Amino acid sequence: MARCKWCSNKGIFLSLSQNGLCESCQTEIETEINKTQRMIRYSIRLIESTDKKEIKLSRCKDIIENARKLLKYERKCIPTIEPTPSKLIKEYITTHDSIIIKTMPEKVNEALLKAETVLKPFTNIYRVNEAIANLNVAKSVLSNHLNPKIIALINQKGGVGKTTSTINLGAGLAQAGKRVLLIDFDSQANLTDGLGIDERELQASIYNLMKGEVTCEKVLIHRSDKLSLIPSNVYLAQAEKEFSTDPRNIYLLRNAIKDLKGYEYILIDCPPSLGILTLNALAAAQEVIIPLQPEYYALKGIRKLFDIIEFVKVKRNKRLTIMGIIGTRYDKRKILHREVYDKVCESLGDNIFYTVIRENISLAEASSYGKTIFEYRPKSHGAEDYMNLSKEVMEKSEKIVI
Repeated sequence: MARCKWCSNKGIFLSLSQNGLCESCQTEIETEINKTQRMIRYSIRLIESTDKKEIKLSRCKDIIENARKLLKYERKCIPTIEPTPSKLIKEYITTHDSIIIKTMPEKVNEALLKAETVLKPFTNIYRVNEAIANLNVAKSVLSNHLNPKIIALINQKGGVGKTTSTINLGAGLAQAGKRVLLIDFDSQANLTDGLGIDERELQASIYNLMKGEVTCEKVLIHRSDKLSLIPSNVYLAQAEKEFSTDPRNIYLLRNAIKDLKGYEYILIDCPPSLGILTLNALAAAQEVIIPLQPEYYALKGIRKLFDIIEFVKVKRNKRLTIMGIIGTRYDKRKILHREVYDKVCESLGDNIFYTVIRENISLAEASSYGKTIFEYRPKSHGAEDYMNLSKEVMEKSEKIVI
């Protein structure tokens, strides 16, 4: 005896659709879904075709309200629309709030702080605690719009894919619509070269910016609408000796970029050492990503790196955290790679990104042509891996509660 998934009517002769619905429910639900789909798609087209804030906000609300009408079907596993209603709600709540936050961030932040102050005396009430937790999430989301997320990519061992990861993670974030700034913080200037820029032709670099000789505007290179670069050159090699004499010089980079606005992510490509430049990067950053090649020597130095990060966090930058470790240049055919990666996951599992960057010749070729992997070979394993990594980074840094 069959039972309709929606109305729960049952009967021995009842014929159900492939979604488990009786004929009456199938027709009724299909009509409502089609109507709501048309309204959602119409609103999406309007958002994409206008620059008017009022229209975008109104249509975001329409999409959210219409998507909520379809949630009851999603909960019963009845197909409705792609992306699913819950994903649409999450996406357009983010879009709606981003539009408002970008026009009045200080007022929003002030309101959140006042709300938290009012609620704090009542933390013995469970729902008040829930409300405060959600306020903290909202403040975290707001901070992403007020200030860029600054991430240092660091490993004291060379050749682990640090520069490649900085370039292509940045390019992946830019592909996803984020405004990204890359900082080449290595005197070898591999990141600068990897984006097709000749360091010998530069009028100024990150070195001049840290010394206060130029402004950010003078040194910025706009690679595309979404991807910019502060380049490096050989003069940065002088910094290790020049800046190490004064402990206050650990904040030179932070002070140089503190007024930068309009970027959602700033990625710093650190040198393969633990000197004054790397300390500057850690003092400026909020989070750290560690590219790790699956070899025993690479694994050996990871604990020392953790100690340095913890030291900087305690002494110089309390907001510093480890976002994650990326497995790079991974070849599953090599027993050594599998063994080391398994060992890393076993001992550092909570800190490992799910995405692994596979060994891919296209990544090396792209840098030699001064291109990102998305420009050089967008359908390669390298492009797929770095896009997946970009999505993980966004999820980790932009969590939202619906």
